[in-house]
Amino acid sequence: MLRYADRLKIYQQRTCVAEYPLPGDGTKNAHFSPEGQPPPRYLPKHRSHGSQHEEQRLRALGPEVAVYVDFAIQTPGIQRHRFLRELFALSRQVTPSVFVEALTRALRYRVVHLETLQRIAWLCMSQGPQPLPDAEVDESFRQRPAYQEGFLTDEPDLSVYGDTPREEHTTDEPDSEDQDG
Repeated sequence: MLRYADRLKIYQQRTCVAEYPLPGDGTKNAHFSPEGQPPPRYLPKHRSHGSQHEEQRLRALGPEVAVYVDFAIQTPGIQRHRFLRELFALSRQVTPSVFVEALTRALRYRVVHLETLQRIAWLCMSQGPQPLPDAEVDESFRQRPAYQEGFLTDEPDLSVYGDTPREEHTTDEPDSEDQDG
């Protein structure tokens, strides 16, 4: 395959099998087709939007998250946009405190693998029980007409749930009492 300034020629066993004109240098996102051929039916989708929005939202979560994002972006071999989008998705799946704790731990151990980050977040959630806030109960609910009306209702009949069907055991052997007598 040889490329000249304005044409692309494809050779097979020293025979030119195809030749295509090329667009000029510096041409980007232009649609072209070989001479005598119709233009392409489908145009590529515009995919130039990056992950700046996700990065801004992550950095707004706190300085710990911003430090981790800076560390992760500098890691060679990481796909920046995909990583930031999936990290942002993880931040939406867990509470902010768990997310910050998970990223702090991930930064300490230099973790940039997303599956490992998910496991760290799960570990942070399962460790240390976070007490649930006490519910505020208005004690005047006992004086409400709806409560008074349902307070003296009949007890439900739960006896049907106490009777469990017993399987009948039929055996060919006689009972032990019959053998004694």
